[in-house]
Amino acid sequence: MIRKLFMILLMLLLTPGEARKSFLSFLNIGKTETLFFTKTEETIIVESSYKGKRANSSYLFVQTEDPKILQVLNVTKTLSGITKFAINLMTDQEGETNLTIQLWDPEGRQERLVEEIRNVKVKVSKQTKDSLFPAPVHVDRRILMLILSMILLNKCAFGCKIELQVLQMVWKRPLPVLLGAVTQFFLMPFCGFLLSQILALPKAQAFGFVMTCTCPGGGGGYIFALLLEGDVTLSILMTCTSTLLALMMMPINSYIYSRILGLSAIFHIPVNRIVSTLLFIVIPVSVGIIIRHRIPEKANLLERIIRPLSFVLMFTGMYLTFRMGSTFLKLANLEALLLGLSVPALGLLFGYSFAKVCVLPLPVCKTVAIESGMLNSFLALAIIQLSFSQSVADLASVAPFLVSVCSICEILLILLVHKAKNCL
Repeated sequence: MIRKLFMILLMLLLTPGEARKSFLSFLNIGKTETLFFTKTEETIIVESSYKGKRANSSYLFVQTEDPKILQVLNVTKTLSGITKFAINLMTDQEGETNLTIQLWDPEGRQERLVEEIRNVKVKVSKQTKDSLFPAPVHVDRRILMLILSMILLNKCAFGCKIELQVLQMVWKRPLPVLLGAVTQFFLMPFCGFLLSQILALPKAQAFGFVMTCTCPGGGGGYIFALLLEGDVTLSILMTCTSTLLALMMMPINSYIYSRILGLSAIFHIPVNRIVSTLLFIVIPVSVGIIIRHRIPEKANLLERIIRPLSFVLMFTGMYLTFRMGSTFLKLANLEALLLGLSVPALGLLFGYSFAKVCVLPLPVCKTVAIESGMLNSFLALAIIQLSFSQSVADLASVAPFLVSVCSICEILLILLVHKAKNCL
């Protein structure tokens, strides 16, 4: 649930300057390009490797198939001596159209067509009041602060359940932590890449699923570890460890799979947000541990509110997620939905199976499964929003949103089956 609220904070923290312009290259001729526009005015950067004698005199010709949907305002050369252009476009109405972009070189009295990009598909979708990005502006900050305070209190209460002796024992037997790390940072990204290729997803959307699959365990996994009778101490420890490893593994995986997918974007790994996530987990939990050993009667009181408070936070997060996800749902298709359902299910299956093969206790098996399947999707959302143009970022952001929603639905289904089994 925590990552749902972080999605709100992320959108509050992102500035307009962090959303970069769409980028096209003549090197990608023959590959299908799809751009998504949501604003009245958009800019595309087009770059060529052409270095002819009169490269400085070269110019760009841009034609739209349907001027009612998209109009070309102007084309300007951005850097002297390099064939790099900025195309300013204006959107009039929603719909789909195609762009044709040609690079011409004037040779004496004649003109020569150097390169051409045909059928660049442009989808125009005007933002609405309930779309994801303006939504945080309408969230009452007092309500947001109340929810964040409840989260901190809930984490502190979980800290009251942790015994230092148990924590030391977990460190001495690190196999569950290692299983979770291998699943999260090696197996899951490869599965995300493989399935995205089998389903033939657009490369931006495929990268979104890969980045979501390489995320660390979600901050709310400990809630389900408690509700499913797992090991809460191990869950918190695995979350902290995987978040630390993400500082190294997420940039590595993003570099490897971006090259495989043919993406040449420059990635901005939000290290400060990863560190803040770690602190957001460690500090209140540490306060809870101190309370348990210094004021045990207060610790007992806090332990009583864990379950009701966890349910309130869980359903609040689900409500906020669905409210803010309308933009992403518009861009989702059947293939993306299938992959969104598959990613958390595979994580749960791999984590539980590996722990079972290693003959670990049942509570530990459940915890490894939860940490492997409940991914901290807001980190993938942050990387995507900081690494791509806004139009491509919207398409790629479908992945973390779908995985987030599907993981919650699947873990709730498992919880219902578990409770029904206990009742019977």
